[in-house]
Amino acid sequence: MDKNDVRLTIFAAGILVGVPLIARAVQDLRSGRSDEQPGRGRRSQAADAGRVAPHLRGIPLEQLAGDLRRLRRAVATDQQRSATHQLANRVAYDQLLMQACEMLDVRHDLDKTTAGPERDIERIRVEAELERAGIVLSAAGRSG
Repeated sequence: MDKNDVRLTIFAAGILVGVPLIARAVQDLRSGRSDEQPGRGRRSQAADAGRVAPHLRGIPLEQLAGDLRRLRRAVATDQQRSATHQLANRVAYDQLLMQACEMLDVRHDLDKTTAGPERDIERIRVEAELERAGIVLSAAGRSG
């Protein structure tokens, strides 16, 4: 692998990670949520008191749970895909986990710059906390 291949791989990874983030930022700007960031946004007193329904703080909770289940399956079955594709799946999944944590007031460290086993452990811990909060992440846990 020469330097040109490395540059192209880094460029492709940047596109796969950057495009969804830019699209999300544009969506937030269009929907009036430009002052929030998942996991550490400024919250109103009503949200702190729990008087704001979860669907008013972002996408509906049911849609978020469905997206989490879909991406969790994608992350679990993407071993045969390129490293860039795997990274993009994990970044998207982590973003959704952080949004769910924000909606349900679950503490997380997914916004830290950890990688490897530490991030995997934090991801598993957050999944368990979300399951405890009522989000069904595994198909086996679904009823009906």
